[in-house]
Amino acid sequence: MLIIKDISNLQSYLTAYQNRKYSIGFVPTMGALHKGHGELIKRSKTDNHKTIVSIFVNEKQFNSKEDFNSYPRNKGLDYDFCSDNDVDLLFEPSAEEIYNKDETILKNNNYNNILCDKYRKGHFDGVITVLNKFFSIVKSNKVYFGEKDFQQLKIIEKFIQEKYKFLKIVSVPTKRNEEGIAYSSRKKVENFLKTLEKSFDINTANQKAKDFIVEQDIEEFDYFEFRNNEDLSFNGKVSESRLFYAIYKGKVRLIDNLKI
Repeated sequence: MLIIKDISNLQSYLTAYQNRKYSIGFVPTMGALHKGHGELIKRSKTDNHKTIVSIFVNEKQFNSKEDFNSYPRNKGLDYDFCSDNDVDLLFEPSAEEIYNKDETILKNNNYNNILCDKYRKGHFDGVITVLNKFFSIVKSNKVYFGEKDFQQLKIIEKFIQEKYKFLKIVSVPTKRNEEGIAYSSRKKVENFLKTLEKSFDINTANQKAKDFIVEQDIEEFDYFEFRNNEDLSFNGKVSESRLFYAIYKGKVRLIDNLKI
C-alpha cells in the first residue's frame, strides 16, 4: 500500500493508472476507520481496478474548534486498517496542501435548513468545499459513501450532478455495530415502526413519532422524524420514507436513519 501526502506525487500515480486504463474508486474519510469504512472499501475493490482512500480531518465542516480538536485521530491504526483491507493508495494531505490561504467556502443550497443542517449551520458548506477539492484532485470514476448520514449523501449527489458529471456516486447501506444508540433503544424504535400503517401519510407518522419520543428515556435530541426517501420532504406515504434522528449520548451526538 502506498501512503502519499502531497498532490503532485499523488497525481503522478493517478496518471499512471489512467494511462493503463485502470478504473479508480475513491473513499474519502476523516480517519478513525471502522467496519462501515471497510464496507465502502470492499465495494470499491469489487467495482474498480484501484481503490484510493483519503484521510483528512476537515476543520471547515466543524462547528467549533473544540469539536475539531477532539475528533479522534489514530494514524497507526488507520494505516493498518487500510493495509488489512488491501487499499492500493492512501492519500493523507495536510490542510496547507488542500486549502489556499484565502480559500472560498462553497455554499450548499440543497436540502438545507432541515435535519442536521438546521442544527449545524455551515457544516455542509464545509463538506462540499473539501469534496470539491478532492474530486478535482483525484478525478476518480466512482466515489463511495455510506447511507448513515443520508442527508449528506443526498447533498453530495446533487453537488456531483451539478459539477462533476463524470463521477458516479455509489451509496452503501450502513454497517451497524455496537456503537451508537443502545440496542434496547433501537429495539424500541424498531417495534414502534411496526405499529405504523403503511398507508399513513408522513405527517401522520410524524405526529406518532412525537408521541413516541417524549416517552423515551433520552436526555436530549435534535430531531426524530420521517421524511420522504427521495427529496427529504414531508410529502408522501410512510412507506416511501425514512426515519431520521439525531440524539445525544452524553456529549456525543449520534445520527442515524432507518428505511421504512
